[in-house]
Amino acid sequence: MKPTAATKTRKHEVKDSIRFRFPIFLAVLWLCVPLLVDRAFAKPPKVVETAPLEIKVPKFQTKILSCGLKVLLLKDDTLPLVSAHFVTPGGHSADPEGKEGLAALLSSLMRNGGAGKLAPEAFDAALENRAVDMSSSEDVEDFSAGFKCLAQDLPEVLGLFGDMLRRPQFDAVRLAAEKTNSMDSLKRLEDTPDTLTRVLFYRTLMGQSPYGRWASPKSVAAITREDLVQFYQKKYGPTGAELALAGNFDPEKVLSQLEDLFSGWKKQAAEPAVEEAKPLGPTIYFYPKDVTQVFVRFGLLGLQRHDKREIPLQVANYILGGSGFTSRMMQEIRSDRGLAYFVYSYSLPFNVRGPYQILGGTRPDSVKEYLTLMFQLASDFAKKGPTESELADAKQSIIEEFAYNFESPYSLASYKASLDFEGYPDDYLKNYRDSVKAVTREAAAEAAQSILSQKDWVLVVSGPANLETVLSAFGTVHKVSSIFEPLGK
Repeated sequence: MKPTAATKTRKHEVKDSIRFRFPIFLAVLWLCVPLLVDRAFAKPPKVVETAPLEIKVPKFQTKILSCGLKVLLLKDDTLPLVSAHFVTPGGHSADPEGKEGLAALLSSLMRNGGAGKLAPEAFDAALENRAVDMSSSEDVEDFSAGFKCLAQDLPEVLGLFGDMLRRPQFDAVRLAAEKTNSMDSLKRLEDTPDTLTRVLFYRTLMGQSPYGRWASPKSVAAITREDLVQFYQKKYGPTGAELALAGNFDPEKVLSQLEDLFSGWKKQAAEPAVEEAKPLGPTIYFYPKDVTQVFVRFGLLGLQRHDKREIPLQVANYILGGSGFTSRMMQEIRSDRGLAYFVYSYSLPFNVRGPYQILGGTRPDSVKEYLTLMFQLASDFAKKGPTESELADAKQSIIEEFAYNFESPYSLASYKASLDFEGYPDDYLKNYRDSVKAVTREAAAEAAQSILSQKDWVLVVSGPANLETVLSAFGTVHKVSSIFEPLGK
């Protein structure tokens, strides 16, 4: 209905009334606010006390199948869902020399190349019809696979999962497509400082060990379907493997089906021992690139898994550069000086000594000041370690953040399987917070000193060509024109 003139007049009257009354309201409020604040805060505000965060580690049902595969079951009927996480030794550190990229192709083709009696398109359709999220991947030291599905579809999905793990087809057409995609992706690695410095960092810090090798377009082009089949038969299997299932299911029925699916799965040979990496430092590797943000990666060899310094170093690293905006690096380099867009550090233990890295991004005109302060902060922390106040805050934060691992039974089961796979004790989850609480300032300082005081470091930088002169003030500069070329010290 169209508004009448009277209606319009009344609306204007209301607006005028509001315009007149609103200044009076503000004046009254201005007079009353001091009185209200004084009354409200005559006494200190009372902070409601909360109970300490309690985390209960659920009991996993454990079973070893006849093939040797270890199964972890965590029953949870909260939602009508089931997830699975499988992990077995391998990964791209197992790539044969000259065929780098083989593990990545294998993992991709296991999911995308058909399985059992189903061609790739039929296998994809079988999963899509049940809205199943199934995947296969590889990391540095392992292959992994998993799925999430509705509880009612679990028997059928487990059958498909068993086919993917045990009977991959490695379809030739899909292989050709995957090789093309992989080579295209590798060629683009040099497009950004982030990706190219990542490759150079691992190649230089991890030396010529399998951990320091990286796929190239040339190595991927050399891979054949026969290479995939032989690599799968040799590397993929139940030895040292873990399978964790969590969610709404009948444990006895699941175990019975798993035994049927994996019975007779041939055990693969154990992974051979790998020599420690040999860094190509102390040296600076510089990749000239005309960019507005310079990427800087500084690294040293860190710890091997199960080193007694592992948790003390976690605490020390949290203080130095691992805690975001509260870390020393972030506070002094970014917040106080404005020298970096970001800066952080991390420790990544492997079955051999893994990397300890400090990563940052800065402006070309700030590189010298950034590096000077970064080296100074690392040196000071190596000599003095954390303060008692920093230590207390870090331990409290790590303990509280540990709860994120328990957000859902699905993520917890995956985490537990990874811990078991990496050889951590059964009570690791239960005792982790107490282990963090027990870290002393001396232990954290000693762990930091043992890593940061090493002289065999590498520094990887990508930025404008004129930075080569700036970098030479910090050490020997090795100029790199391709991330795939042989690297010298």
